[in-house]
Formats: sequence, structure tokens, C-alpha cells
Amino acid sequence: MAPELSNFDYDSSAHQQYSGHNPIEQYVLLAKGAKGAACLELIKQVLEAQGVHVFGELLAMPNIEELQNGTNASYYNTLNLFAYGTYRQYLENEAQLIPLTPAMRKKLQHLTIVSLAIKSKCIPYSELLDELDIKNVRVLEDLIIEAIYADVIHGKIDQKNKQLEVDYAIGRDIRKGNVKQIVSTLQEWSDSCETILSCLEAQINRANTEKQKRIKHKEAIEQEIANLKKAIKTQAVESDEAMATDACREVVGGLDLRKKSTKSKSLKGCGKSWFKNFS
Repeated sequence: MAPELSNFDYDSSAHQQYSGHNPIEQYVLLAKGAKGAACLELIKQVLEAQGVHVFGELLAMPNIEELQNGTNASYYNTLNLFAYGTYRQYLENEAQLIPLTPAMRKKLQHLTIVSLAIKSKCIPYSELLDELDIKNVRVLEDLIIEAIYADVIHGKIDQKNKQLEVDYAIGRDIRKGNVKQIVSTLQEWSDSCETILSCLEAQINRANTEKQKRIKHKEAIEQEIANLKKAIKTQAVESDEAMATDACREVVGGLDLRKKSTKSKSLKGCGKSWFKNFS
């Protein structure tokens, strides 16, 4: 029974089988003086070499280009296939190519996964099985894991949905005829970025304007509340003063009544005393 590989993630710090340095430069240097059988042997070595996944510099060398028109054209064609092609294309043109060793075959399959990843970040198992000419899902998953540890792709295996989810893939060689298309694509991307940037700037300006309006509206409300508090406070003071004045008047009025009452009693007492004395 196959082990559980769902959500298998690449860990760049563990179990790497290949170094991160691409040693194609050393083969380019060796190719400068290679002729005849030495040149053919060099091509076989570079196709098997671990960590070498781009071949454009080697293809561009004059002594390598000379092979495409001679009896050893199959070597040039195979090198060209590793630079730009896929494993399915190898199977379709096997007669014009050299036989692949197990190491060459596996590398070309890895490069095929890279090509598929460039087109889509989610690659169905069915497409991988067909392109890589693999019949067994377990063998396919082993190959994917090897590609991940070889650092040609980063991603995870989704067994539930039967697909490979790719987060990163190395770049492959670019044909000269595709440069203009790439430049055009990059220009379109740049124009799209400029358009998006302009939209973002417009939204930022709009947001800043709305923010200033809200700040002014808030300040106006706060000022209105302050004025209202001040008016209420003034009204309360005036009300207190009025109540104090009324209270004073009541007190004064009460004193006047007491005085009048005392005076009246005094007059009555005097009258009684006068009549009493008179009789």
C-alpha cells in the first residue's frame, strides 16, 4: 500500500540530492576544444549530468552546431530536445535521436514536468501519465518526488484530486524565435501593471478626499457639540441665578410681613394700655 503523500511539500533544507550550482559552464569550456568522438561523449555526459537542466549555451557553440548536418545529427537533435522538448516528443521522434540511458530518461521526464508546470500550476495525473509514458500512479508519484528533491519544481502532490500542484518551476531554454513573443508578453504585463497602478493611485486619492471630508464633518460635529454644551451651561447658570433671586425676594417678603405683624401687635398693646389708664 502506497504511503500517504497528500499535501506533500518541498523542504529546501532537507535531503537535497543535487547541489544548487548549475555546472553547465564547465561543459561549455570543455566543448571549446572538443572534436569528433570527444564532442559526442561530451553531449552524452551533459545529458546525464546531475543539476544541468539548460543547454542553450552548449547548442550555440560552432562545433556543436556542426553536428546537425552530419552523420551524428542524432546527438545534436537529442541535445536540442533536452533544451526545448518533452519526453512525449522523444517517443514520437525516437528514430532521429540517440538511445537514452536511465539517467537521461529521468532528466527528460523531469524537464517535461517543468514544461507542463509553466503552462498550468495544477497538472492532472492523467496528463502526466500520458506525457511521461507512465502506467502506474505510484511510479509517477515517485518521479514527482524525485523532481522536487532535484529542485526543478516545488509543489505538492494532491492524491485526493489526483493532481500535482506546482508552486515553482525552473526556467528552460528559450528558442531565438520566441524572444519577440516573450518581449511582447512582458510589455503587455508592464502595461497591465501601469494600468493597475493608475487605478490604485486614483482609489488612494479618492480615499484621501473622503477621509478629509469625514475629518471636517467630524470637526464640525464636535464644534457644534461644544457650542451646545456651552449654551446649556450658560442657561443653567442663568437659571440658577434667577432661582437665587426669587429666593431672596421671598426671604425679603417674609421679613416685611413679620415686621408688619410685630408693629400691629405693638399698636394694639398700646391702645389697650391707653384705654386702661384713661378709665
